[in-house]
Amino acid sequence: MPEAAKWEEVIKDEWKARRAQDPPEEKLFPLALNPFGEEEILAMTNVLLSGRLTLGANVEKAEKMFAEKVGAPYAVLVNSGSSANLLAVSAIVNKFRPVHCDAGDEVLVPAVSWSTSVFPLIQCGLKPVFVDTDPKTFNVTIETLEKAMTPRVKAVMAVHVLGNSICMADLAAFVKKHNLMLVEDTCESLGSFWTDETGTRKMLGTMGDFGSYSFYFSHHITSGEGGAVTCKTEEDYNFVRCLRAHGWTRHLTNKGEVEAKYPQIDPRFLFINLGYNLRPMEVQGAMLIVQLGKLEEFNAIRRDNYDRIKKGLESDSRYSKQMTLMEASNGIDPAWFGIAMLLHEEHAGQQEDYLQFLSKNGIENRPIISGNFIRQPSIAMYCKDEKPENYPGSEAIHKRGFFIGVHQVYCAQEKVVKLVDLMLSYDFVGESAAKKAKLG
Repeated sequence: MPEAAKWEEVIKDEWKARRAQDPPEEKLFPLALNPFGEEEILAMTNVLLSGRLTLGANVEKAEKMFAEKVGAPYAVLVNSGSSANLLAVSAIVNKFRPVHCDAGDEVLVPAVSWSTSVFPLIQCGLKPVFVDTDPKTFNVTIETLEKAMTPRVKAVMAVHVLGNSICMADLAAFVKKHNLMLVEDTCESLGSFWTDETGTRKMLGTMGDFGSYSFYFSHHITSGEGGAVTCKTEEDYNFVRCLRAHGWTRHLTNKGEVEAKYPQIDPRFLFINLGYNLRPMEVQGAMLIVQLGKLEEFNAIRRDNYDRIKKGLESDSRYSKQMTLMEASNGIDPAWFGIAMLLHEEHAGQQEDYLQFLSKNGIENRPIISGNFIRQPSIAMYCKDEKPENYPGSEAIHKRGFFIGVHQVYCAQEKVVKLVDLMLSYDFVGESAAKKAKLG
């Protein structure tokens, strides 16, 4: 038997043995389930056996596959979704880019967002201008964008929340009206679609100047860690590839032409721009190649699980008295990353107790991204004039919102029934009644 085949048999046997020894599931409904199996392990092992760990053929193949899958002209893989955001923002402020932001320019960003949707703006010398979010869709709206608009705003950092987004036709019109650059943070929404004015379905993350994606363990597909940046032009593609790796010329599509301008410098170490080291590893590329082949299946199962859980909740008379589900924005077909809910206002004071109740019963839960990000101490330091109460929609999401997972593995109907019953079995009382009980 060839050496590679022997390794494959050993790995398969070891994997099966380990899976057989896995302890029973400790949680009824965990936030995420293991998304990979033998194929991914074998692909990564073959990379390790090859001796080539740094960026190479597997990453390049995965980039081409990913661009084709999402419908973008170009894709560049990086080591995380956070790095993807950093790279995209670094591109829109880069002075070598003909259209770019300057230090002190403002960028609109949702108040309900992740840290590394906001921090790259500050790190690159830009000023985040926060936009309130709609407690129905958990995303910004055309109205909240217009309200936040100032003469110094030059770009929008759109954050597509849990598979949903703003109505993209509204966002397209807003960006065009104000002549803004657009970065789409699509880390939670890989595989969600929107429909343009011609009736064409397009994936989120492909409308803007740049789109960012994450391949973290719990996301739609995974390479363990990892991320991607998409763009539309070869010029931007070269900017991102250059910035990703030290600012050198090695990965430029026109490297020969550029290097010929500097004959006095060793072309292997020719630095023509600012740069980082945000490169992914070959094992991540190999894993992603396998996972990309499963994206449609995974998202179809997520949608099915979501629909059955939603149906179970909405058909129970207790549901309407306790909470509402996030609504998909107009024109959006979400590949749900989670099942997001908002407790009724009279139950706001019981959010913490309710979430503890869910956790104790094996239902993992999380805030909506990080809640109202303006409440974070880092924002208090860097954006001192911001006040959480000025963002009522985001405050509602912060005080009453939460989400549970929606898995890429089929959820048995009996588990759906048990999940729904547990979620609705908490003994809610009105806020005023709760206060009276405490006073009593």
